[in-house]
Amino acid sequence: MIIGLSLVCLILSGISKVFAVQLCCAANSLLFKYRTSDNAEIFQCASADSNLSEFPNLSQVIGQLIDPKGLGLEKATNDSGHQFPSLSRCQNFTSLSISDLGEGTLNLRNNSCIGLLNRSLIVLSCEFEKNVPSQSVGFVNKCCPQGFIYVSENNTCKPGESDLFVYASIISSPIIFFDNTLNCSDNKALVEYTVSSGKVQFHNNSLIWRDGSQSLPSSKFCIEAIYDFDDADLDRRRVPEQKYLVRACQETKICQKIPCIRRCCAEGEMYAKGNFSTYCKNDGSDLKFEGFQNLNINANFSKPTDFGIVHGLQCPKFRLDPDNFPDDSHTINPSNGSLIIHNTFKTYTNTQYCLERVRPNQKSSFIHFCALIIRW
Repeated sequence: MIIGLSLVCLILSGISKVFAVQLCCAANSLLFKYRTSDNAEIFQCASADSNLSEFPNLSQVIGQLIDPKGLGLEKATNDSGHQFPSLSRCQNFTSLSISDLGEGTLNLRNNSCIGLLNRSLIVLSCEFEKNVPSQSVGFVNKCCPQGFIYVSENNTCKPGESDLFVYASIISSPIIFFDNTLNCSDNKALVEYTVSSGKVQFHNNSLIWRDGSQSLPSSKFCIEAIYDFDDADLDRRRVPEQKYLVRACQETKICQKIPCIRRCCAEGEMYAKGNFSTYCKNDGSDLKFEGFQNLNINANFSKPTDFGIVHGLQCPKFRLDPDNFPDDSHTINPSNGSLIIHNTFKTYTNTQYCLERVRPNQKSSFIHFCALIIRW
């Protein structure tokens, strides 16, 4: 799992400041601890370029905390603007591996603060205070890497900074966003849902359809706010009903309910030609986002709101080449994902054909059977 992390120190409408999770240090600060003259250990934050030699009793440099992204996370500030006010009274230090956090919400002790260091979540539990509520923080995966947004016109990730306020209509408690493009195993279907803020909500670390029809735990999906090319500069906070792309790994039986198309190769691969044959090869892309648009089948398939992608097909394959042979003209049925040959009206299910991307310098598109579809 590829994880990139960050937290944004924002208190959103819908997330009360009372329940906001505190950050221990300002972004890119060094967290360290030293001993006082009475031998007490004190945690402290300092800027990354600070000279720590002024702390003669320095006992441990924990590391430089990265700048995380999320919702309901409060900046680490005190009167001098440097750190969480109770940091000097924090005694219990915990480092939690991101991969071990799982699907559950992390419950924090009264008066705690957090930070991120490499692939670990740092938790400092501070002196108990009466009338201070306990806190919790959840986790959700973003489909696009950090510094990228999802653009629906291209169905792919493009450089751009996410405005996390767009998630405020479905998330009402503190949350940390992880970068995880969600790679499904070969025996699972990668399902794309296009949903609106009126259709889903995030609750108890799961994405729940408001009509009760479905629920996805946070480790089983990733989400991106949808940005249309024509309104990329629109103030997303004023959009009455924000739309989201949700990608989930599900059992292939989901294809009995929604249309599924079949790719010939595994995720992160594409077709290449060599030695008079065609084979699957790593596509060499750093963006592990299996975009529908990259399959280049818009001419004969209209993408439905909900659809799935399954992988692999072992059989003798016959090539369809409508560019050179008009009788090979075909359509993929958007209601069930089946392949229809125009000349004969013969239909092939997604267990009988597959489609795949090819190297850009190779020519335009064709389809193989068992059937097999390929875009050249």
